Amino acid sequence: MPKVVGYFGVGASMKALSRRQKDRKLMRHPQLRESIFERIKDGWTPEQIAGSLIYENASVRVCQETIYRYVYSAEGMMDDLWWYLPEHRRKRRPRNGRLPKKPEPHPALSIANRPEIIGKRIRFRH
Repeated sequence: MPKVVGYFGVGASMKALSRRQKDRKLMRHPQLRESIFERIKDGWTPEQIAGSLIYENASVRVCQETIYRYVYSAEGMMDDLWWYLPEHRRKRRPRNGRLPKKPEPHPALSIANRPEIIGKRIRFRH
C-alpha cells in the first residue's frame, strides 16, 4: 500500500519486533563471552573488564551491567560465574533500597486543635 498515508499499529508493531534483538550480546558473540569468562576466573571485576575493552579498542564491547546481568542469568548460573566475583553472592542485591517513611505530624499539631483566638487574627503572626 504505497499511497496510504498515516499510522498503522500493526505495521509499527512489526517494525519494532524486527528491530528488537533476540539474543543478548554475550550470547551472540561467543569469543567475547569466552574472553570475559577467562578474565572473571582470573579475578577481574566486571568494571575492570568493561574498562579494559574500551582501552583495548575492542570491536565489540560490553558495559559492566551487561556482564553482571549475564553472570546472574540462568546461563551464567550454570557456569557458576558468581563465585569468581568479589562478593560471592548467588543473587544480586538491589541497587537502591526502600526509602524511609516520612514521619507523620503529631495529632496535637493539627489545624483543628489550634486556639480560637488565632482564627480571629488579632495579633501579628496569627
